[in-house]
Amino acid sequence: MSAPETVGDLLRGVSDDLARHFDDVEVPAPFAYARRQATVAPIDTPTDAPIDAPAVHWPHGRARAVVLAGPGVLAEPGGVRCVRTFAERANVPVANTWGAKGVLRWDSPHHMGTCGLQADDFALVGFGDYELIVATGIDPVESPEERFGLAPVSHISPMALGAMTDVARLFDEIPSNDLYGRLASVAQPGYVDESFPRHPARAVMDLKQSLGPETIVFGQPGPVGLWLARTFPTDRPGSICVPAVDRPGIAAALALAARATGLDAMAVTTDPVDEVSRAIVDAAPEGFRLERWGDDVDWSRTRELVDAAGPVVAWSDPEERP
Repeated sequence: MSAPETVGDLLRGVSDDLARHFDDVEVPAPFAYARRQATVAPIDTPTDAPIDAPAVHWPHGRARAVVLAGPGVLAEPGGVRCVRTFAERANVPVANTWGAKGVLRWDSPHHMGTCGLQADDFALVGFGDYELIVATGIDPVESPEERFGLAPVSHISPMALGAMTDVARLFDEIPSNDLYGRLASVAQPGYVDESFPRHPARAVMDLKQSLGPETIVFGQPGPVGLWLARTFPTDRPGSICVPAVDRPGIAAALALAARATGLDAMAVTTDPVDEVSRAIVDAAPEGFRLERWGDDVDWSRTRELVDAAGPVVAWSDPEERP
C-alpha cells in the first residue's frame, strides 16, 4: 500500500470531520522523511560510499557555487546523503530552507544556516556574491525563486548532485556569511536568558531539553513556527517540522497523524488554541502532547529577529498574531 499523500488521509481513521479539513494539505517532507527513517537504516552511511545512480557530469566548471537545499531533499529517498556527499566533494557552502532543517548538522563546516523565513535572509547569507546558486529540492510555496535568485540559478535534483563524481573542489575554505552571526547574536543569549516571561529562544531550548531522542516536533506557523524554525537545535533531519502552509490546527493535526503511524510526536502552538487544534486534542488518545505558548513567552523579542534579518515573509507577520 502506498504512503498517504495528505494529512487528511492520515487522519481519516481518527475523525472524518478533521480529515476533510486537511484533505488538501500535503504531508510535509520532514514528516515523510521521519516516517521513512523509522523503518530503514539510518543515514550515517559514509559520504564516500558509492551512490546508487548513474554518474552525472558537473556542467558548471569552477563557478563559485552555493547550494540551497529545500524540503524535497528530505522527500527523495537518499537525498540527504546525496547533498552531504556533494558538499564534501565540491567543498561548497550549503544553506537550507526551514523545511530542510537538519540536511546538514548545525556544526557541519559546510552549513550556512536556515533561510527563507525573513526578507533579508538570502542577501545576508551572501547569495548575490556567488556566481551560481544550485537549488535542490525547492518548494516554491515555501521559498519562491524570486526571493533567493540573487545570482544565476541551476535546479539539480539531490540524486544528481550525489552522482556528480567529477566535480572539482570549488573552495579552499567555506566563506562566512552575515546571517549566521546576526541570528546567533539573538539566539545564543536567548537560550540562557532566565527572565520571565521567557525569551522565545529559551522556550525553544526548554522544549528541546524535554524531548526524547526520537521525538518529532510540529510547530504551528506564526510566532511559534518562526522561533522553532529559527532556533531549534537540529541534530538530525526530520526532527522539526514547521509547514509552509498556514492552516488552523495544522501542527496538532500533523502530530496526531504522526503518532497514528507509530512515531513519537508532539505539537507546539500559541495560546489560546484555535478551534481545530482543540478538536484534535479532544479526538487524540491519552498521552497526546500539545504544548501551548502564550503569556509565558515574551513575543516582543521577535523584534530582535526582525532587526537582524528583516520582516517575516513566511506565512504572515507573527507580530500581527496573538
